[in-house]
Formats: sequence, structure tokens, C-alpha cells
Amino acid sequence: MKSIIKNLRNNILCKRTRNKMLSSYLSSQYFGFDSNPHASACIKCQVSGKRYKAFKEELENELRKEVEAPTDFASKVMSSLDKKVKTTTSKSTKIILLTLLGILSIVFLVFGQRRSSNKLEREQ
Repeated sequence: MKSIIKNLRNNILCKRTRNKMLSSYLSSQYFGFDSNPHASACIKCQVSGKRYKAFKEELENELRKEVEAPTDFASKVMSSLDKKVKTTTSKSTKIILLTLLGILSIVFLVFGQRRSSNKLEREQ
């Protein structure tokens, strides 16, 4: 029974230590293995610490790399946007836009005729 409790306590301590390690590496702080008695004695935590450190270094190296966009990147983006616009425009939206266009056309025709008739009256 004592060994089960000891293993449980050790597992909890390992988990806490690894969480501290991970947060320290992610926040670009140094994790002191020497100042942490559990980490300096626990092989599992030391291996995890080395893995976290290697992962962080690899991630930083990948983030520093410059990536070139393909030559046809802009055209692919624009064509995908065109497809999305075509598929997201609903029927009711199209009907509303066509109705507004029709109303505007009628308004321009009416005002255009009034202007032309006013010009004819002035000339006579």
C-alpha cells in the first residue's frame, strides 16, 4: 500500500515538474534542473526536459525560415474567392440586388426624360 501511495505521489510530482518545465521553455525562460530536487533526480523528467528543449529549438528554427509563395499563389487565392462568392450568394440576395438595379434604372430613365424635356422647353 505504501508503494502505491509513493508511486502516486511521485507521478503527481513528475506531472507538476513537467508542466513547470514546459511553461518555462515556452516562455523562453531557463528551467533550472539543479535548483529543482525532483528534476535533478528523476530520469523521466530529465528526458522530458531534453525533449521540450529540443522541440522548442526546432520550432524556433522553423519559425526563422523564410518561405516563398508559389508563383501562382495570388491567382489561386482569387479563383477560390470567386468560387466562394458564387456559392455564398443566396437566391434572395440576387433577387434583391436585381430589384434595386431595376428601380435605379427606372429612376435614371425618368430623371433623364425630365431633363431632356426641360431642355426642349427652354430651347423653344
